[in-house]
Amino acid sequence: MNITQQVIILSANQNDNNHERNRQLHQNLKACLDDCGFTSRDAIGVYKGKEEDSVVVLVNNQTDIETVKDFAFKSFNQESILYQDANQEAYLLYQDGTTEQLGRLEQVNPKLVETLDSYTVMDGRVYTTIKK
Repeated sequence: MNITQQVIILSANQNDNNHERNRQLHQNLKACLDDCGFTSRDAIGVYKGKEEDSVVVLVNNQTDIETVKDFAFKSFNQESILYQDANQEAYLLYQDGTTEQLGRLEQVNPKLVETLDSYTVMDGRVYTTIKK
């Protein structure tokens, strides 16, 4: 999967759940995405310093984006998702409809993870947003 494409990174985890419950939610999210025909890849995400099972999903159009947002916000009660548009600009999309521009999603040296509050690890590569 090419992370430079239009993607959404999301999780089904909840901080107050135990590991087993979060694992079940992650599997449910993957099944929903598979049922809809999305191309996705497992990842490990760190958001606000907390590690969680995540999924990187390729999206091709506004319908795809809305479908994945509905899964995240309505089915899995997530606070936010990371969306990277076709121009490689990354945003946090919040459940309340607000957005936050983050910069560009870029691969960084794995040694930097100790200094990062939020990042994604997919296929052994570390990605984070960098303001330009």
